[in-house]
Formats: sequence, C-alpha cells, structure tokens
Amino acid sequence: MHRMCDSTPSTRPARHGRCVVVSDMRSFRPSRRTTASLAAALVAAPTILLSQTPESGRAGGRTPVIGWLEAGVLGVGLAGSLALMNADARIARRLQSDRYQRNDTYQDIARYASKVNEKSLFAAGIVTYGVARLAHAPRTTTDIALHTTESIFIASATATVVRGILGRSRPFVTADSDAYDYRPGKGFRELKYRAYPSIHAAASFATAAALTAETARHSRRAAWVVGPIGYAIAATPGLSRMFADKHWASDVFMGSALGAAAGWATTRYNHHRPDNRLDRALLGAMPATADGVVRVTWSFTF
Repeated sequence: MHRMCDSTPSTRPARHGRCVVVSDMRSFRPSRRTTASLAAALVAAPTILLSQTPESGRAGGRTPVIGWLEAGVLGVGLAGSLALMNADARIARRLQSDRYQRNDTYQDIARYASKVNEKSLFAAGIVTYGVARLAHAPRTTTDIALHTTESIFIASATATVVRGILGRSRPFVTADSDAYDYRPGKGFRELKYRAYPSIHAAASFATAAALTAETARHSRRAAWVVGPIGYAIAATPGLSRMFADKHWASDVFMGSALGAAAGWATTRYNHHRPDNRLDRALLGAMPATADGVVRVTWSFTF
C-alpha cells in the first residue's frame, strides 16, 4: 500500500487534507488464512448439497439450470483463483524444485494421475452406460452413468471455451515467472495457451460431484463415504498437472469449482425434470441380445 496526500504534487489531493490509503493489487498476497477459508468454502459446499431434498427444486416450479449453490461455488472459485494468481509463480517454482521433481514417488503418482482426464472419464462413462443398458441393469445404474457423463461433457466443454477465449499461458511458457500472461483467443489455436481453467480438474470434480449427488439421492449415509473419497481422488489429476508444470494453482482451483458446479447442476436438473428430452431419449434406449447378436432399439418420445 502507499499513501496519497494533498502534500504530494504528483498525486490527486485528498479531501479535507487527509491522506488516502490506496492498495496496490499487484503487490497483494493472500494470507494463509484467506486461502484456507476459500478452500474450506469450496470443500464445504458438498455438505450443503447433501442437506437438500430431491423435492426442494420443485417447490418453486420450473427448475433453473444454475441454482444458488452452483452460482455460489462458481463465485468462490473465481474469487479464490484471483487471489491465488498472486502466489501462482511462487507455487509453480516450488513444485519445480529438485526437492519435488527428484522424488520418484511424486513422479509416479503424477504420471498415473495425469491419465485421468476428460477423455478417459468421458469414455468410462459411455462404456458404463452402454454396459448397464446391455445388461438390463437397474435404472439407478444407468441414471448415474448417464448423468455423470453429461456432467463431464458440460464441465469440459465450458472449460474449453473459457480457456480458448482467455488464452492464458501455461507455467512452462514463461519459466514459471509470469502468471499474468494472457493472449486472448490464442487458446483456440495453441495448446500452451489453454491454462485457465484446468480441464483435468473440471472433469474430475464433475465426476466426483455427480457421483456424490446421485449417491445422496439413495443413501445419505453412503454419500458421506463416497463424497470425501471421491473429491480426494478428484484432486489428484489437477495437482499432477501442477507438478508437470502444465497448470497454475489458480487454474486447478477454478477448474475444480467449475466441475463441482457442473456435476451438481446436471444431477439436480435431471432429477427435478425427469421428463427432459435427453433423459427420455437415452434412458429409453433398450439394447438387447438375441441369437448372439446385439441389437439396439431406441425409444424417442418427444
């Protein structure tokens, strides 16, 4: 911070001769307490979701695509990521130090965790849905598979558009020195300018959020087990990308918030409006086996 007073000829005089303290946003550094509070708010959001009943979205009539919970989480993600940007370079340099990079255990974890991305998760969702339909699995199984896959797609598509527009460079581009290097629109053309938000984090948290929300609809007790485990696992792909110098900490934070919001919103919307066209079309698919040949019959009722 610095003071602007009427005695300083190069600055605008303050009213009544008093000094006005002006903060310099570039020199702002979030305290550990601030960062911890933002992270806690994001982690606590699933608890709020679990406390809601399936009927809560129907009381007001037409279910909105984005509810107050999702809007709040996106707000926390945005505020948290903006705060973290001032510490991004320092965090990136720390992770690239020999202390971490020469650790074989960290290297192995990061290598395997990075394989969990939007492509592998989306493919797993499609396969699970297909197998469930072929095996005539209970509606619950196909619900979970379909809605989780939808969540992954929505989160990934949104992240793709946003990072394409912003064009934020990845840490390695500036040797971990400039977290404010943006090239608007360049993210659509070059992979190295697709940092914010992390699509790995978005897809992973969308998966965890959808699975937790679906589980909560059938068993609150089970959700308290699935939730913590799911979100803990979901955090590893984003952290692995930070370790690989492909994402800043703020990229992962925002991606996590985006994914969580997508997972909750998709699940809530589909269950509060079970007559929506996508559910009627895809959950009406009736794969069947006869004479060793797989036949797929679709039932579209729009």
